[in-house]
Amino acid sequence: MSPIQQLLSDNLKAIRREKKISQQYIADRSDMLASTYNRIENMKVSPSIETIERIANAIDIPIAELLQSRQVSDKSILQKLEIINNLSEYNKSVVEILLDSIIEKDMLEKAQKAKMKKRLADLDKARKK
Repeated sequence: MSPIQQLLSDNLKAIRREKKISQQYIADRSDMLASTYNRIENMKVSPSIETIERIANAIDIPIAELLQSRQVSDKSILQKLEIINNLSEYNKSVVEILLDSIIEKDMLEKAQKAKMKKRLADLDKARKK
């Protein structure tokens, strides 16, 4: 079993659970037998790209979503923003407060660094006199 086949299997199972759909539903919409779909999901066979595309269309997701890690840490910032957008209002507020705090901290650190550079330059000038 290749890591890609494992990833595909894990993603198919997770997406199917999230969408609360059956293997039979996906098989019917992918124009295949349920037993064939089951074998794909359980890594008994390796599907062709065409078959993966049919499955993606059947469950209405981009094909790339079937082949990428679902770990949040592996997602791009844009993908994380989409996840944040689907959080509850309370959790969105928490994320906003955290982001504001981090941005403010970064700005303070940059300002402090600029002040220290200026002070060091002033000290250097004073030493040269």
